[in-house]
Amino acid sequence: MFKIPKIEKENFYIDRAMKSMEAFAAKEKLVVDNRFKRVATFQRKSKEDNNLNKRKDLELQKVRHLNSRVNNDVRKLIRTFPNFMKVDKVYLDLINTSETSTSMIKEALNDLKWICDGCDEFTQKSEFKLKTVRSQETMGYIMKKYLGRVNSLFSKSKKAFITLDNARLFMNQLPSFEDLYTVCIAGFPNVGKSTLMKKITGSNVEIQNYPFTTKGLMFSYLYYKEQKAIQIIDTPGLLGRTKNNGIEERAEIVLRDYCQSMVFVIDFTESCGYKVEQQLALLKKVTTDNTPVTLYFSKEDIFNEEDKEKKMEALKTLKKYKFYTDSELIKAFILENYLSKRPKFDPSKLKTIR
Repeated sequence: MFKIPKIEKENFYIDRAMKSMEAFAAKEKLVVDNRFKRVATFQRKSKEDNNLNKRKDLELQKVRHLNSRVNNDVRKLIRTFPNFMKVDKVYLDLINTSETSTSMIKEALNDLKWICDGCDEFTQKSEFKLKTVRSQETMGYIMKKYLGRVNSLFSKSKKAFITLDNARLFMNQLPSFEDLYTVCIAGFPNVGKSTLMKKITGSNVEIQNYPFTTKGLMFSYLYYKEQKAIQIIDTPGLLGRTKNNGIEERAEIVLRDYCQSMVFVIDFTESCGYKVEQQLALLKKVTTDNTPVTLYFSKEDIFNEEDKEKKMEALKTLKKYKFYTDSELIKAFILENYLSKRPKFDPSKLKTIR
């Protein structure tokens, strides 16, 4: 989704700007010398005044060059971050689970703008002073003070560069959700979510490693009339704890805010390592009024009598849910849901061509 380039520490940018200014000054000095030689042929000025004016010309160009370089580099960094007003809510929620929330990122970006504004202000004031300076000594003092102030802008904003690079690392790992009808598969680890996904969609499974789980988030797609129509996401990382860690919180954000439908997988054999009671508690925890839930009972081919009894007992409390034990049937159900929710053609909206 995001492709933000590496952000260096603050001294990298000020050092680069200073070196650029020095390289520029070395070349420009020859241009200034030649220009003043031509001027000296018809202007009667002392050598001292001539040297003062030459240096004044060069120093003015140096501060302008440094200001331009600082603004170009820093504003380029600012532009690498998205306008959060235009970012989908699901991404904002996910970013806010990281150590660098959107408010921290905005604050850091404002610090970078403060560098640019401060550099503009110092440059403008220094230009005015340089234009009216009357001695080499005073000019040297003005330049030293100017460069020190520009340096201080970066040193005072040290934290902003660190914050933005940390944010970049997290944001660049976020997945690219496609604008498709989306079904999330949820449940405890090892209940059979990945197996179900492969049975529904075949082998076209994409694993995106990003800060949801150590296993990564799994994406797969169902096609309708040879077009990619349904996005299916396996959201591992749900452990049903009272207090979520960042990984579980992100998985729940996808379930709550991004998916149009959820398939919750229950393993009555408990071979996944979690009791049926725990699985039902997790179902209750992740269920919302906004997202319709369908159940899939996995591993039915290895059910024993005890597993069948657990299933029958659980069904007493699961009457409001549709459930399936056959992957082909749940695939048909998902496609049927997708087709019923697609916008239908409305001929009344066609404009008459005259």
